[in-house]
Amino acid sequence: MCQVSCVYHDRAQLGEGVLWSERERKVYWVDIEGHRVCRYDPDTGANESVAVGQQVGAVVEDAQGGLVVGLKDGLYRLDFGTGRLDKMCDPMNGDPENRLNDGKAGPDGRLYIGGMGPDKQQSLYRVERDGRRFEVIENGLTISNGLTWNADATRFYFIDSPQRVIWGYDFDRTAGAISNRRVVVDATGEDCVPDGMTIDQEGKLWVAFWEGWGVRRYDPDTGDRMAEIKLPASRVTTCCFGGENLDTLYVSTASIGFEERDWQREPQAGGLFAVKPGVKGLPPNLFRHD
Repeated sequence: MCQVSCVYHDRAQLGEGVLWSERERKVYWVDIEGHRVCRYDPDTGANESVAVGQQVGAVVEDAQGGLVVGLKDGLYRLDFGTGRLDKMCDPMNGDPENRLNDGKAGPDGRLYIGGMGPDKQQSLYRVERDGRRFEVIENGLTISNGLTWNADATRFYFIDSPQRVIWGYDFDRTAGAISNRRVVVDATGEDCVPDGMTIDQEGKLWVAFWEGWGVRRYDPDTGDRMAEIKLPASRVTTCCFGGENLDTLYVSTASIGFEERDWQREPQAGGLFAVKPGVKGLPPNLFRHD
């Protein structure tokens, strides 16, 4: 059994977007409904946060320093030390019913991020390295989640949570294009919802399940569930590998909508968890802007 620990007891409303910074040796994560970007130091146990004034769905590291965050009304560069925000672009075009949700830098240095909003009216976007130009690469979505690539950048994996499947695509690194969509994991029969996702060095997917009390490991070639790690929180939102050897899985959770009876059942909900599952992850990609 893997030993799971709550490394930071935060009671985040909607913890998400966990990112390991190799540059800083710290864990970035966001509280979407708390309107903040957080930074956890595994060496000291300290957690800092900066308020961004609106919903924040994703945080990505910039190769030239600083962060890029996906907010309600667009993509911004964020100076974590000062809290300064500089707008890059708004793929949602100011639509108040939509917001940016999960996003990551790709192995090509571009940024990939999806929307969340009215049913099947959302898109997945590729943002070019100038931070201004963007293009829709998938549509007909509702809640974009779980973007990840395999080690040689030939495959891209993606989740539209309400559809309860994980899609695999062929990935063209030069063009930043995806094609040949197919279902690699089918969770339509589950009573929980796939949310955030990462990949390990063996090419297996680690998926956080909302109302699933944990993360699961899948083989994308067969669709088989290989392992499951349970957490003392039901609303598990995303995960990433980090630590000195990329052998620690950091997992975010949520407590949104909780009442007193829920807190009695899940006192660590909204916390940041860590576990060593016995495999290692891949280094995180960086946004490499022009």
